[in-house]
Amino acid sequence: MRRFLLIVAMLLIVAGPAMATVTIGAKHTRSSSDCRTVEVNYIATGGDRVRAFALEVTVDSNFYIAGIDANVGESNKAGSGSGKPCFGIFPGKFRDWIDPANPNWVDPNYNPVAPATDTDAAGTGIGTKKIIVEMGSLFVGDSNRPPSSGVLFKIRVDPNKFGVAECNLNIALNNTRGGVIDENGTALTPTLPTTNTVKVSFLDCFPCWAPYDVQYSQWVAVWKPNCWCGQYAVADANWRTQCKGDADGKGETLSKFRVFNSDYQRLTASWGLKATVLKNNPNPKITLCADFDHKGETLSSFRVFNSDYAKMVANWGLAETKMKPWCPTP
Repeated sequence: MRRFLLIVAMLLIVAGPAMATVTIGAKHTRSSSDCRTVEVNYIATGGDRVRAFALEVTVDSNFYIAGIDANVGESNKAGSGSGKPCFGIFPGKFRDWIDPANPNWVDPNYNPVAPATDTDAAGTGIGTKKIIVEMGSLFVGDSNRPPSSGVLFKIRVDPNKFGVAECNLNIALNNTRGGVIDENGTALTPTLPTTNTVKVSFLDCFPCWAPYDVQYSQWVAVWKPNCWCGQYAVADANWRTQCKGDADGKGETLSKFRVFNSDYQRLTASWGLKATVLKNNPNPKITLCADFDHKGETLSSFRVFNSDYAKMVANWGLAETKMKPWCPTP
């Protein structure tokens, strides 16, 4: 416990620069499970090792910060916490959620984001455009010391809409908590990302984050048809009811039924066909736009089959206003 109190004390120390050189970086990554991840990393060279980080991360535009992941607990190769050398002591959340005598490192409330009740953290936190991240190390023995480089944490950002979007992610020091501090308690002057910003880009019209990630993979596999993109389709904004059974992107009859005879003709013409046959077919009625459930069916991976027919039946003869929420739906 005394070691932990020492870490907290060091987080509050602001001293002159030391010989060690620290570079903090960030990059937007895309995994099979989530395209929203921004990885924040560090490299320390030269003298003393880093003991603690206090950083401010902000996003602009329509984005917000949706989550954070980091290794937790004592820095070690096995045992408590993540069982990895890491910066897993988060002072504010440790104070509020951890019993030092019996720590529960898997408590979902325990994360590196400073509590919004702290004096300088009002209005920040997960679900907002800014977080304050505070992380320190607690270890016994040199072999358990955090490495001189690695991933500090990963955050998930959300564009708060479907379609093409872009934002700047800014990383700055939180000097109230000491910024970046070495193991001697000396404040360092790290190199931050160029102009302090990282570009986060979502270039596709179809959402790639959960719960749409499986559909996104299917969309990529069939050459990204615009008609799957709903109301944010790049080429045509009339596709927001496509996943309901609307294969032609328009209403029919005086009542403007979105799912009706023309859609049925496209479904029957595309029935039981694979994606390679449906792609860019010269017959306009043979189309991937009749794949309403955005997935292949049967062992043969027919793109238009029973599930698509069921969606059409469920929405037959309905006006657009009766079919919310708009596509894509998970």
